[in-house]
Amino acid sequence: MTEVKKIAYKKLIHQAFLDLKNSGAFDEATFYRNFRIAHAFHNLAEFIVVDFVGFNEDEFWSTVNALTSQFDLHHYRKIFDEAVMER
Repeated sequence: MTEVKKIAYKKLIHQAFLDLKNSGAFDEATFYRNFRIAHAFHNLAEFIVVDFVGFNEDEFWSTVNALTSQFDLHHYRKIFDEAVMER
């Protein structure tokens, strides 16, 4: 994996944590959304620590795409793509 992509994934996980932190109301729907985001990104944190050894991009994006359609989280792919393009 290129260094540019590694940086983009780091920016992406930062955004996911911000989304969780700033999610607003503590209701059942928000909890479920946050749980799904945390589940999708928790492995990414581990792969960042081990310099992405064994990371499967297709599997990761498949999980994120499911979130995108369910919770209207299109900004994750946009953040990643913009980070890759700015380098």
